[in-house]
Amino acid sequence: MASRIELTKQYMGYQQNQHTDELLAMLADDVTMSSPMTGVVTGKDALAQLMSNRPAGGAGMGDITWSDPEEDGDDVKIIGTGSPFGTIKIVLTYNADDQISKIEAGLA
Repeated sequence: MASRIELTKQYMGYQQNQHTDELLAMLADDVTMSSPMTGVVTGKDALAQLMSNRPAGGAGMGDITWSDPEEDGDDVKIIGTGSPFGTIKIVLTYNADDQISKIEAGLA
């Protein structure tokens, strides 16, 4: 079984390459995502709808350089630099089944 660090790298690759189906398969059904741009989104179906409405090109996500993921308990943190908004931090929380149950994105 893959480590949570490996799972996070996989998630970030799917995000960057806009492989939405593969990314959604990594999420728990009751996942929550919070970010300054979207507010709080709850549930895999709602997150899928949000992702289907995003602009092509990942809204500038390709210009960000991501740090190696760092594990802290059930959470894995990734820091991104190069965003027009400043340094970004994404924290993924995993459940007991190694599915992503919470995604927090914001400025670091």
